[in-house]
Order: sequence, then structure tokens, then C-alpha cells
Amino acid sequence: GRGRNGVMTRVVCDDALRVLRDPVGVGIPDVTTYNIITLCPPYEEITYADLLDAAVNSPLLTEDTIILVEYPTELGCLPHVLNQENGGKLIGIRNRRYGRTVIAMYIANPTGRLEKAESRPEEFITV
Repeated sequence: GRGRNGVMTRVVCDDALRVLRDPVGVGIPDVTTYNIITLCPPYEEITYADLLDAAVNSPLLTEDTIILVEYPTELGCLPHVLNQENGGKLIGIRNRRYGRTVIAMYIANPTGRLEKAESRPEEFITV
């Protein structure tokens, strides 16, 4: 539906890998992109390498898309930079621990338009 200021909003609850890899197959219109994508998978049921690969190369991304990835501290620390197959990058801008949970925030191909989205590589060393 339409949110404030006529901005289109959509919540998709489905298998994250399927949505990220084949958005049209789950009913998302072709060439749709998102400004924010949150990924909160069941820790024991996901392979994070597959999830990150699907996220970084998803057709749902555009410049400055923010991606939040929730993961367990047992994984250690996610990488600061994730490379896209098309030559782009996801740059880690935050990585914060909350108990046994960590939330990593990435920005796809940052343009500099988001003033608080500066890279903080020091947050991607340990959790």
C-alpha cells in the first residue's frame, strides 16, 4: 500500500533466499527496488554465506539501499565489504552486538546522499 507522502511500501514474508534471488517469482513486480531490506533468519536454519551472496547480488538493490542482517555472535564477525558480481559493493556502516545477537548494517553502492552512512570498518573486526 501507500505510506506517508505517497511512498509505496511492501512487506514480504517468504523464504529470504527465494525473495532475494527471484523477486518476480514471489510476486514482487519486475524492476522493483527497495530502500531498506531487513534479514532476520532463523540462526540454525540458514547458511549465512548463501544469504549474504543472495543479498549482495539481489536485483532488489539500488544505490543507497540499506540492508540489515541479524546474526548470532557465534558466527564471529561479518565482513566489512561484500563485493557484487556486477562490480558494486555493499559497505558495512554499523555492526552492533545486543546480547547474543549482532545486527550488521550495510549500504549498497553508497552515493554519499545519506549523511549518517559513513563506513565504520572498526566495527567489523570483533563483536
